[in-house]
Amino acid sequence: MKWRAWLITALSCLTVTAVLAGVKYSQIAQAMELMESFPPPSETITVAQVRPDSWAPTRLLSGTVRSPEHLVIATEIPGRVVELPFHSGDTVPKGAAIVVLFNDDLEAQRTALQADLNLVNTQLERNQTLEADALVSRDRLDTLTAQTLSLTAQIAVLNARLSRTTVRAPFTGTLGIYPQRVGDLMHLSEVLTTLTGLNAERWIDFKVPQGLTELNVGDTVSIRDIAGHAVGPATIIAVSDAFAEGTRTYDVRAALQAAGLRHGALVQVAVSTGPRENVLSVPARSVRWDPEGAHAFVVEPSEPGAHLAHKASLRRVEVRGERDGRFFILGALSTDDRVADKGAFKLNDQILLRVQAGAPRG
Repeated sequence: MKWRAWLITALSCLTVTAVLAGVKYSQIAQAMELMESFPPPSETITVAQVRPDSWAPTRLLSGTVRSPEHLVIATEIPGRVVELPFHSGDTVPKGAAIVVLFNDDLEAQRTALQADLNLVNTQLERNQTLEADALVSRDRLDTLTAQTLSLTAQIAVLNARLSRTTVRAPFTGTLGIYPQRVGDLMHLSEVLTTLTGLNAERWIDFKVPQGLTELNVGDTVSIRDIAGHAVGPATIIAVSDAFAEGTRTYDVRAALQAAGLRHGALVQVAVSTGPRENVLSVPARSVRWDPEGAHAFVVEPSEPGAHLAHKASLRRVEVRGERDGRFFILGALSTDDRVADKGAFKLNDQILLRVQAGAPRG
């Protein structure tokens, strides 16, 4: 009778196991049906059209803006300021006095010397008249002549010193900011301010490393501001014949019309280092990198019956350069292709795409 008890126990276990397995199978089947009802992974992007373009390899160098009419105003002699005819930032006409130092003592000395000179000249004229009648010696005439020359030279020295007490504008320009006031004592070679001409021409001075490229007078380089925005082309007007021993660079000066560039500003100089080539261009954010290099995602039609109409196709590219927010590339792309733009960083190969309505395509 024991085998019957064991049989009943075994049948009971098998029945319970079968019931539990059926319940679990039903749960798994329902979960799979629920998962299949969910849409496949997708991402929302904007698209941009691949453009034909050209690119010349360039190298960005640092340049300094120079105004052809720029002057640092400093005193040649010490003295007290008695006139500051213009305020900081004023436009000063050519020849106008910018700063006048106290010079009454020099004026008094010149007046006294001029009086002595007039007296000596009068005496010389009288003695020359008397010489004709042999009433005066030749030595007396030589002495008066020497005194005349000496006094004339002393007056010339004072005139030179007086000229240094007044600083005049050599050209029409705009004054910089200065802290001095009337009554201040200025020391020898003390800087007052700067004077910058109104001419819109600017010089760009920069250094070119040895072996980078050879530039000649008449060549053109592109100038950008410190933020990378284009300013305009500049024509080279001077090239140094010698390399600097410490840096192995040679100096170059280019000129352009750019009144908005301030004297002393730092700019970027784009120098061509190779021939121009035909390439494709895409927005900078369309190009991504992974361990294998640069790539872009081309927007292609998805398979028939797919949940969405577009998918991403990864294409390897070679980046040749960048300018104005676009990358210049070579690779398995054509001008008929559209690439993922905004949102490209979220993509992987073959993922389904939602193309944002009204997105820019260029």
